[in-house]
Amino acid sequence: MIDQIAELCCEVLALVFLASWRTLPIFLLVAVLTLVIRKRVPARYLCWLWLIVIARLLLPWSVESTVAISSVADKPSQTLISSEEEVAVDSRGFDTFTYEDNHGESVTVALLPADATAEEQAEADAYVAKITAEELALLASSAAQQPFHQVDAGESWFEMMEPFLVLASYLIVLGLPAVAIVLLFRNVLSHVCFAWKLRSLPLVTDRATIDCLLRVCDELGAGRRPRLKEVASLHAPAMFGLFRPIVCLPAGWQEELTMQQLEWVFRHEVAHVKGRDGLLLSMATLVKSVHWFNPLSWIAVNKLQHSMERAADELATLHLNETQIREYGELLLRFAAGQPSLRKQPTVGLLAMAAPKNLQRRIESLGSPIRSRTWLRGLMAAPVIGLVAVSGLTDAGPIDTPEVAPQQVPNFENTTAQWQRQLTTDAIVAQPGDRTPLKVKREESKRSVAINVEKALQKAKELQPGIDAQKFVMTYFTSPLVPAEQRAETKIIDGVVTVELTKQKEALVRQRLSGFEQSGPWQIVTELRLINTNIRLLDQFDWSTSDSTARLRRLDRSPVLDDPEQWAEATFSLNAVGWPPTTYDDNMVEQAVSIPIRVTKISRLQSARFMHQVQKDNRSNLMIAPKFTMFNGQCGVISDMVQRPFVTDVFEIPGNKATALQPKISVFEDGWKFLVKPTVTAEEEVNLKMVFTHASIDGVKLANLPNGRGNDPEDRVTIQVPTVKSDSIAVESILNESETLLVFSPKPYSNESDAEQVRRDDGMGQVFMIRTRLISDSEYLKSFVPATASTLESESDE
Repeated sequence: MIDQIAELCCEVLALVFLASWRTLPIFLLVAVLTLVIRKRVPARYLCWLWLIVIARLLLPWSVESTVAISSVADKPSQTLISSEEEVAVDSRGFDTFTYEDNHGESVTVALLPADATAEEQAEADAYVAKITAEELALLASSAAQQPFHQVDAGESWFEMMEPFLVLASYLIVLGLPAVAIVLLFRNVLSHVCFAWKLRSLPLVTDRATIDCLLRVCDELGAGRRPRLKEVASLHAPAMFGLFRPIVCLPAGWQEELTMQQLEWVFRHEVAHVKGRDGLLLSMATLVKSVHWFNPLSWIAVNKLQHSMERAADELATLHLNETQIREYGELLLRFAAGQPSLRKQPTVGLLAMAAPKNLQRRIESLGSPIRSRTWLRGLMAAPVIGLVAVSGLTDAGPIDTPEVAPQQVPNFENTTAQWQRQLTTDAIVAQPGDRTPLKVKREESKRSVAINVEKALQKAKELQPGIDAQKFVMTYFTSPLVPAEQRAETKIIDGVVTVELTKQKEALVRQRLSGFEQSGPWQIVTELRLINTNIRLLDQFDWSTSDSTARLRRLDRSPVLDDPEQWAEATFSLNAVGWPPTTYDDNMVEQAVSIPIRVTKISRLQSARFMHQVQKDNRSNLMIAPKFTMFNGQCGVISDMVQRPFVTDVFEIPGNKATALQPKISVFEDGWKFLVKPTVTAEEEVNLKMVFTHASIDGVKLANLPNGRGNDPEDRVTIQVPTVKSDSIAVESILNESETLLVFSPKPYSNESDAEQVRRDDGMGQVFMIRTRLISDSEYLKSFVPATASTLESESDE
């Protein structure tokens, strides 16, 4: 229970400290402004400045704006955090972390910045080797020695002090909110007690006094008429109340005050009523109770109260001459001198006319009242106050970056090739004479296919002697694609199997047969990560183009993604001329992007270090990370696309009596697609072929078509014209399990708007990080060896 309360208190304290920190710049700004303009503008405008400071203390966060002064407070904290991170990485001892390699052994590595030199890398490796050797020696010595009880003086002292440290932390976390609650309760209680006391006191009914008060209210334009009561416990006039104000007169006011002095008192107190000073000062006092540990809150409330009293003095002495102003100051001194020396805690909502605090400065300000052209001074001060309010009560917005927003990614953990599904196509067929089109759903039909599996049978016998090769081929390649009722009728005759398959299932069988004939039964796990990151994090790798074993190029057009058989043969046909173009559909988008690309291979250790740096970098973003398993030689499409339809044209459908207009619906895709074909080589490496395709719809405009056949010219036909961008990169490389492939594409920026940002962050880039892992199906291959054959084989081995 205590832990839950402490956690709640921590959250509240975090908000309070955040509000206090973001109040600091606006406090300094208002303090400087009041020093500059306090003798040039009416004091009422100074009240509004200090109210802005108090309002900021209530706002840990606010709406964002470009002129927010809170960025002055946010930048040092961000710099401090980033500098601490850099010190942790670049310290002499190096920051290390341990991970488990492919063999299940723990490996310790040192983290280095992206700009580390070769000497620093060598020093880090030596440091890691040293601590690894020390750990191994410590483990060996601990195993050889007898266990004994050892007490460390440092640990004993810490264990002894630990309860006191925990108690101190609880006192701080629970004590700060507890003091704030006590102060709030005391302030509210004092207000309620004084209000209850005033209820029992009678109203002042003297006709001349009431007429003087009403006349002052009319002269000052006070919409609310305060009530008038005599309070014996007060030694000076005061105003009390949040919503129903009461002017309180001290005992003996009829004998001590002349009618002129009484009018001055009423003008002062009605000025408080007109400005709602009781409500505003009460709210400020409650804010000070919450921020009782913050000296800025005490100073701001003190300045606000002083400015309110000055504003009331200015209205009270607005039409007085110098002699009367001097008498008004003497009256304030007499009220202050009559108060007891032991000052009680002031009541919230009670504004005394002559509080001893700051009285000297109030009397000094009476000597130079602001009388001439107050409306002009106020007109000049209003924009300044408005600008201070906008900049102080809003927060700085985040740094805008030209990055592409990450899209939601489905769970690709057990994803297989999407094109294995049964494709269906919607076609619109218009019959002559019909007014409406006929929409039919055309499904790809099955047909009898003869597949030569003679090489697969020989390969199975080579890999596993004594195997039932025909049963293995039928089960491993065709059974998942053939219905259960047809499997008994499917047989291999003279090395050829005849089955009923769709075109795509036939392509799948032939691809798996080709991969098996080349290197045997394998499954290939591919991990793909798409990262937007700073260029400075990529400087640690060798991006030289002279000695690269991978081949890549940016395609002029994106390949057809729904037919793997086409793009597998066309896109990856590497020859001396280059990569030939592929076939295109009706909505294919041409690409005219002139952006270079780079590729390099790094080790698993380097990839782990790079991912750690990406996660620590605030500007880097892991956009998509699919992980999928495919069979040896299989082609597949991994997609994260959103299909968006648009009306791009209309065409006429003639009928018997009239002609109808039928819209043409074009569907464009927005997102990522990855074309993958992994094949295992004879050396048990992966020959990986991939195409990365990104399509985006930047905007949609409208266009009008001309009317025909005498249609009403006012009824224009409007169509949609989407702006579609597409980019495709094709890569081929041979990888083993210890290697990671990086494909880099820079992100363009505007040299006008983002020049300063690029100089600071070295630009942004898009990186595809690819890793593969092989899973052997050899055990599955052995399961097709008959029991007698396996027994004879084991006896021959013996």
